[in-house]
Amino acid sequence: MATLPGFLARFVVPLLGGPGVGGDGHWVEVHAPMSATDREAMLASKGSGALLSSEFSTLRTRAAQRLVAEPHLPDPNVDELSLWLGLHGVLALDHPDISRVWTRSKTWQRVETETRALLAFARPRAMDEALARHLAVGAFLELRRVDHIVATPDGELRYRGQAPPRRRFSLFGADPVDVRSESVRWIERPHRAAVQRLLPDVMWVSPLTALLAPGWAPPGWSPLMAATFLRSRPYARAVCHTWAREREWVRLGGIVAGSLLRTLELVAEVFADKPGPGVPGVVAAMRRDAGEGSSDEGAPETGEAGEAGEPEEGARLALPAPKVEFDRHDVGAVLGALIHLHLIKVLEFDARISIGLSARDWAVQTFLALPLLLSRLEPVLGSPLDELALADESFARRWEEYREHLAGLVPRTVVENLVATLVQRVVQRHPQ
Repeated sequence: MATLPGFLARFVVPLLGGPGVGGDGHWVEVHAPMSATDREAMLASKGSGALLSSEFSTLRTRAAQRLVAEPHLPDPNVDELSLWLGLHGVLALDHPDISRVWTRSKTWQRVETETRALLAFARPRAMDEALARHLAVGAFLELRRVDHIVATPDGELRYRGQAPPRRRFSLFGADPVDVRSESVRWIERPHRAAVQRLLPDVMWVSPLTALLAPGWAPPGWSPLMAATFLRSRPYARAVCHTWAREREWVRLGGIVAGSLLRTLELVAEVFADKPGPGVPGVVAAMRRDAGEGSSDEGAPETGEAGEAGEPEEGARLALPAPKVEFDRHDVGAVLGALIHLHLIKVLEFDARISIGLSARDWAVQTFLALPLLLSRLEPVLGSPLDELALADESFARRWEEYREHLAGLVPRTVVENLVATLVQRVVQRHPQ
């Protein structure tokens, strides 16, 4: 049974530390899945004080400072430990050697259920807890894996996160020079069925991570779930600049704006001539729109291993979305952040790039229409242009040219409907 200091050293510290922790070759180690029983045993052991050590506290603080300069973090507790164990369990269920483990299908179902229970136990109840959850879940999305691809006369074989076995280099086998390494982002690769079912549970644990990376948000997600962060200036600034660094920032803005419109149940009112399609925020949909495939080139992901043999019958779906409670200031905070994203791209002279045909999508149209609503939202949100226009006289001109460009992309009826519906949710204290 794993000890708490050992689990922290082999999994949590490399996860939170990010690239370069411990020098080259320092990776998170994945072993057998653990349960709530293992968690209680860890906390009852003599090494439980490792959670409150000064070294570990410094590591968490530095990880949080990648997002904001002065983070406020609670002390790690049983909830956060549950999250780490749950993330470890998700990776364990995706281990390339899992198909070689002979066990009954009910055992895998039980492992999946226990992993989901650990993740559900870790859902945050306050803003500082949500920041702590983001440290792990945000790093989880950035995990990378080194695959080894062996070229053979019959094609290529991919060994996920492990070196090829020596028997592949026998007298009549492949030559070692025919092996190449490839670093891939783990979350972007195909996964086993159980892992796919657990990924929404992972994202529900961290509303801040879903806000920063809405393309990975689970079905039913709303930006209003993390509106508290957008009402805090340091976090709002961090979120907007994170969005602006994305190459597909227009599509990302459409995900957030479209999810907001769905939460407020305004899609039918704004786009009366459309049947209310789903928000194009699911990563699979984004890949499909871009024409990308979902499987690796060459040999299967498992290399020599076959399918995991995980059962589909009786498998549980992800837990439901938490209830969303919000007011007009939360809606205004989301709209303000999206408009600020437009401002950043205008300042970077990058605003006209990548818009093109994306304007055909209803969610993207909502995002592109927001700068056209700014004058109506100013009584509540204020004007972000005053200081910028004084500092750079040419900016006001570029901003107006950009708004004119957007007016040519978004149908006028969409703008008018947004003024009559979405804007009223913000400027009126008691909307009808």
